Amino acid sequence: KAVVSTQSTGEQLAEWLYSAYYLLERCSLPLMGLAEKKNGQLEKLKDEKITDLAKINDLQNEVIRMKDEQLSKVRNVVKDTVKDTVTSELKSYSSVVRESCSAALEPKRIVSAVKKVAEGEDRSRNVIVFGMLEEEEENVDSKVDILMDKLNEKPHTTDCSRIGQKKPGVHRPIRFKVTSSDTVYQILRKAKVLKDVEGFQRVFISPDRSVEERVSRQKLVTKLKSKRAAEPNKQFIIRKGEVVLLSEKKGCVENV
Repeated sequence: KAVVSTQSTGEQLAEWLYSAYYLLERCSLPLMGLAEKKNGQLEKLKDEKITDLAKINDLQNEVIRMKDEQLSKVRNVVKDTVKDTVTSELKSYSSVVRESCSAALEPKRIVSAVKKVAEGEDRSRNVIVFGMLEEEEENVDSKVDILMDKLNEKPHTTDCSRIGQKKPGVHRPIRFKVTSSDTVYQILRKAKVLKDVEGFQRVFISPDRSVEERVSRQKLVTKLKSKRAAEPNKQFIIRKGEVVLLSEKKGCVENV
């Protein structure tokens, strides 16, 4: 029995092995062929991808080249336009400068300008006094000294004299010169105390203004009087060439 059983098992094993070999032979070859086919397709896809990438790279290079060309053309156009514009503007400016310079350098204009500057500089050290009683054989220098004593000022004064044409019953202004415009400012700053000094209540001090400055000042005074008449409860003053409202806060002003 043992021998028969062993032979039976061997036969079965051999049958199984044969079946396995048969299946492998029948199935492996088609599978290997399919794998080779798929592998060939993959290789083809890889080649196509490489080709596509090369085309894309060429297109990118072409786009960059075209952009560079366009930028170069734009730069050239802008450069030419700016050059033409600047050249034109320089020519116009040069023409205007030549005309202005030739007009400004005319002898009459130069003399007038120099004279105006000199007069302004000289006038800045002058002081004008209004309301001082004019007398025959008077000593104008002494009257100026007395006035400065009332202001507690001791400036060095020169060229003290009456100005304007002498007329009966008219007290002409007095003009005198000091050493600097700062001294003029100091005198003007203290002039307001004269309204409380006996005998000098109607005396007024002002800077030596040009004709244009006097006209402008007169307009400001007229405006100031109008404002004070229209609003008597408010205090208006002239400051820095304008009529301003003096507010309740000390030292504060408001434009009007």
